[in-house]
Amino acid sequence: MSSPPPSDRGSDMSEEDEEFQEPTPETNIRDCGYSKCGSVIYRTTYNPSSTPKWDQFKALVLSNLRNKITHSLAPEILNNMDFIFADDPSLDNISIANLQRRFQSWVESENMLPFKPSQADPAQMVYVPRGARYEFFVMVDELALLSPCVELVRGFPEHENPHEVGREHVKVWHIAVGTELYDELGDPNAPYTGRYYNSLPGHLVAQGY
Repeated sequence: MSSPPPSDRGSDMSEEDEEFQEPTPETNIRDCGYSKCGSVIYRTTYNPSSTPKWDQFKALVLSNLRNKITHSLAPEILNNMDFIFADDPSLDNISIANLQRRFQSWVESENMLPFKPSQADPAQMVYVPRGARYEFFVMVDELALLSPCVELVRGFPEHENPHEVGREHVKVWHIAVGTELYDELGDPNAPYTGRYYNSLPGHLVAQGY
């Protein structure tokens, strides 16, 4: 009896495997479809010696961002990246609570508030995913410019605790301000964004600071 012809099923599976690519932070950001991506970064220290350090920090973030995206599977998202570096002396030594209020006003001006009245019960507010751009911001104070980490701040407290402002924040490395952190914070499946403070990958969080 002659043997059956060799099956090419294995080669087909190999081709399929080669075609499948694991999602990356950059492809996730692309697939979310937001017209603008990128965090708001507030400078909150304005002594003369802070300016060169602030400029170095900005250059580091933008250089890392361009390099990471350019060599990713979704280089086109570079056109949608819009990191806002807020440089305003009126922010000098501003508290986190007041900075949250400033951020909230900006989000409202963009018509991107992440909570809205429920259709079933207008007295109840429901969470509407808007992406990390409109839910978190980065605070760069004097300590941040003297160390390798910055403050990542949640822009909106949970609706059940509207007066708990100025409390929820975590330190992340300078070099973590980029696509991976943005992707982690922008997961639209999260019912409450605050949970990310407990689930951010350890290599992004500045442990011990």
